[in-house]
Amino acid sequence: MSNSKYEYLEADLLAHYSSSTYVPNEDFHFHDNYEIFLFLNGEINLFLDQYCYPLERGHLLVINNHEIHKIFKLTPNPYERITIHFKPQIVLPFCSSKTNLLSCFQNHKPGENNIVQLNEAQIEAYMSLATKLIEVLDQNKYGSDVLSFSYLTQILVFTNDIFRRTSSTVPSITSSLIQSVMSYIDNNLLDELTLDRIAKELSVDKFHLSRMFKLQTGGSVYRYILLKRVAQAKQLLSTGYSVSEACHLSGFNDYANFIRTFKKITGSSPGQYGKST
Repeated sequence: MSNSKYEYLEADLLAHYSSSTYVPNEDFHFHDNYEIFLFLNGEINLFLDQYCYPLERGHLLVINNHEIHKIFKLTPNPYERITIHFKPQIVLPFCSSKTNLLSCFQNHKPGENNIVQLNEAQIEAYMSLATKLIEVLDQNKYGSDVLSFSYLTQILVFTNDIFRRTSSTVPSITSSLIQSVMSYIDNNLLDELTLDRIAKELSVDKFHLSRMFKLQTGGSVYRYILLKRVAQAKQLLSTGYSVSEACHLSGFNDYANFIRTFKKITGSSPGQYGKST
């Protein structure tokens, strides 16, 4: 794992079950893959863009490649989960005019309607498919690749069907101050964003703001701004914008700083990223 806040998940498809105290990335981060996360046991909060959700057994989450997120452990005890990462491009051949397998990842505002609650029967059904996927990914036999796509497709059909039939009822526990800070940043990425300016706009002491942001999220306001801007630049580059356009439309006023920051966080230059998508 890199020291940056961007996960390098190079495999097209990854899946694993884990019950441990280890948190892969303790700061806000994002990655190119889409993620499906089934929470089974433990005490954690999930930060997803400007929202914070207390997770309970059976919470099934979908996270796309532009949503900034992090896990915040509330106790030193292990937490149990099944995690699947996949590149969205590998799923496109299995989509049809009637069935968009990526729908639940794409048809929501960032950080909203990402979670549904599974009952015990649904948890068992999901775990059965996920276990088969994990097992076949560990094999190198004839047909393993085909079977892995088959199980992933079944999991995506299951997940989309659940999201289509279930309304997300998990309330965010983000404090009004922190949500206001994050919302202001999201809505003003093109402006000069400093702690002084944000504090002034929200009529709050900047030291109190910085302290509360760190206390509640475990990260800094400055890091959150950088990651939001890089995530925005990634999205622009992936849709055909030039490096120069992505720089200015994501709030980086200094081109050299944009190149340097983008590479530090993602591991590749904006030009390389744009060509690879």
